[in-house]
Amino acid sequence: MKKINYIKQPNDYLCGQACVAMLAGVTVEEVISVMNNDKGTGKKDIERALNYYGISQAKTMTKADNTSVLPNVCILKALLPKYSHWILYCDGKYYDPEFGVTEELYQKAKIQSYLEIFIEDK
Repeated sequence: MKKINYIKQPNDYLCGQACVAMLAGVTVEEVISVMNNDKGTGKKDIERALNYYGISQAKTMTKADNTSVLPNVCILKALLPKYSHWILYCDGKYYDPEFGVTEELYQKAKIQSYLEIFIEDK
């Protein structure tokens, strides 16, 4: 597995772009230009950007909750008290664009689903 360099989201709306940027090894600004979106993102925006960077992914989101066994690498869709949020999960760590890198999910986050990412070892 390649090393993930943590990227903090520059504002409240760029968690999806930050997750893609961490996986692709590029800046959030570059992902914004690829997505043509500097606001909140949906699943389709993230899938298109991952495809642009040649990052393989599952065909669909998998429903999950906080007790689910997660794949080695995935992008989580989580619900926080007032908004939805994207979090990168990799090798047992949560790379949360808002709250930092942790081994435990942010306590107020409720996982709704995940998009499995397939990373080839190089």
